[in-house]
Amino acid sequence: MGEGSHAEIGQVWPRDGHIRILGTVVTGGTPDETPVDEPWTLRLTSRERRKAPAPTVADRIVNRLKRSVTRSAERTPSRLFFPVVTDGPHFEAVVPVRDLAVRDALPREHWDLHLVSARGGKKLVLRVGRHHDDLPGKKQIVKFPEQTEAGVDVLPYYTDGDHLSVRCARRDSAKGASA
Repeated sequence: MGEGSHAEIGQVWPRDGHIRILGTVVTGGTPDETPVDEPWTLRLTSRERRKAPAPTVADRIVNRLKRSVTRSAERTPSRLFFPVVTDGPHFEAVVPVRDLAVRDALPREHWDLHLVSARGGKKLVLRVGRHHDDLPGKKQIVKFPEQTEAGVDVLPYYTDGDHLSVRCARRDSAKGASA
């Protein structure tokens, strides 16, 4: 994939407990119809979890006690993956809000979205964003509805670079929080 390759958003529908994203894989400003070796996957990467320090001994003991009570041994990983349906260069991905409103939710967390696949033995990682609509600065203009699940507010938003990200905030710490 060359310069200007990205996953161009056509529509974002945050409602009914899901964030539905429709778009087109674009290379050099035009739809990229070249087949890929593996199906596309939507990858969400947490900015905060990848920076999180290793748990202390006390944290591990507390977590072990929690796991013995809840029987849930898994911490939320720093990357989440969701299936993508494609039709030529067009794609659709759906992220269930409940998958972001996790049991071990951080006070505030930001997830960056990428489409991931491979072509010719090389990994393809495309940032999801909206750049071909002649409307720069979407962060200040486009506001999506927030959804709440299990005490966590989940809100898709455009970044300063017109890429799509998702902000999650625990309700008890969401007051005054912004993307």
